[in-house]
Order: sequence, then C-alpha cells, then structure tokens
Amino acid sequence: MILLSKTISKIALVALVLTTTITAVSASNDGPSSIDFTDETFDRAKKRAASEGRLFFVDFYADWCTPCKWMENTTFQDKEVANMLNNNYVSIKVDIDTKDGFDVKQKYQIRVLPTLLIFNTEGELVERVEETLSRSKLMNLLNFHVHKDAKVITNHYFNQSPNDKTPVTNPAPAMDSQYDNYRNKTVKSSYRVQLGDYDNYEAALRKVNELRDQFLEEIIVLNDYRDGKVWYRVLMGRFGTENEASSFRDILMKNHNLPAIVY
Repeated sequence: MILLSKTISKIALVALVLTTTITAVSASNDGPSSIDFTDETFDRAKKRAASEGRLFFVDFYADWCTPCKWMENTTFQDKEVANMLNNNYVSIKVDIDTKDGFDVKQKYQIRVLPTLLIFNTEGELVERVEETLSRSKLMNLLNFHVHKDAKVITNHYFNQSPNDKTPVTNPAPAMDSQYDNYRNKTVKSSYRVQLGDYDNYEAALRKVNELRDQFLEEIIVLNDYRDGKVWYRVLMGRFGTENEASSFRDILMKNHNLPAIVY
C-alpha cells in the first residue's frame, strides 16, 4: 500500500507537470504576437510596400546594441505593436554590421542605434527617430502615419536619403547625374505646398491636426536631416504641375491667411 501510494503520488506529480506545461504553452499562444520582419533586401521590401499600398518600417540595429535588445524584448513584443505593423506596414530589420546593412546605413547616414525610419508608399522618408521607443511612443508614431493619405498604392518609388549638408531651400541631397535624371522624372511629376518647417515633432503634429480640421487635401510630414538634426516639413496637396500648386498656395494665403511655399 505504501508503494502504491508512492506510485500514485508520482503519477499525480507527472500529471501536474504536464498540466502546468500545457497551460504554459496555451498562455504563450495568447501572449505577445511576433512582428513579420521580412528577410527581403531593403530595396525589394520597399518596392513591395509601395505595390501593396503599405507603409515601410525600418529598424536599424546591431547585435551589440543594448537599447536595440531592450526594444526587441519589450516594445517589439507588444501585441498591439505587432498587429499594427503587420496590418499596415512592410517591416524590415537592418543589421548595420552586414555588408548590405552597412550600405543602407551609409546611404541614410545612420549615426545612432536604434534608428527607425518610416517611408510612405511613394518612397518618401516621412519619419526618422533616433531613440529607444517604449510601446506607447511607438504606437503613437505608427498610428500617426496610418491614415488614408499615406497609404495610396503606387507603382513607382524613389529613395530619399537624408543629408545634413542639404540647404533649407533645397531639400534634395547630392546625387549622381543618372539618379538626378530619374528623380526629376518621378518626384517632379507632382508638387505640394509647404505650410511649416519645424525642428520639433510635436509642433509639426499640432500643425497637421490643425490643417486636417480645416481641409480635406492630403497632408504629410516629410523629414529632412539638416545641420545634424531632424526637421519636419508639413506638406499639403498633390498637384500635377507647379502652376497648380502655386494657385493653391495663393488661395491658402488669400482665403485662409496661410503663408505657404511650393515644394
């Protein structure tokens, strides 16, 4: 009887362990979702984002980067963050210690880790963040860019690399002649009007919300990297010719007392 009791106790203990294991597995299935970081190349992922009408999210990291690991283990494990990125973005992680990653790092002048970039469906760099973001900060950022104006399906794209030597009056970075010709054909096929240029993201966001309360036209925030710091251009509309953009600029000034320049 004593032996039997011990056997029963052992069986009960095994059952308890199995039950605990199953419960733990079930709990993990209900836990954080994983982000679908693509293993495509940077350019291929960017093209796919454009063709699918999705935003393009880039996380620059390195294995030795402690803040990067913190975001990986906390912010990127959040279920809401994962769902937001998976449903609205094509996401990629760029390891700056690989050859391809180093090339992309050089192109976009990545100087600190982590750095996050967001591109709209036209390939425009609309967000650059050089800091470690908590779950709430990243969700605010992702939500801000998920709106109908930023998610227009397009069949072309172009690269826009930030440049700290770029003058305020000319946001285009220095490029080779072949790329200049391509950029002129694509970017200059449309024009916008600029209603603000801010060195503070919150100020740009306030301007965007103010304009959205008054107008139905498309509004985006385009990032520049000048003089070692990020600037935020608030742009409205999309026009086929410079004359159309100029006419809209004049209307904004005449009817709404809003000074603007053609971009």
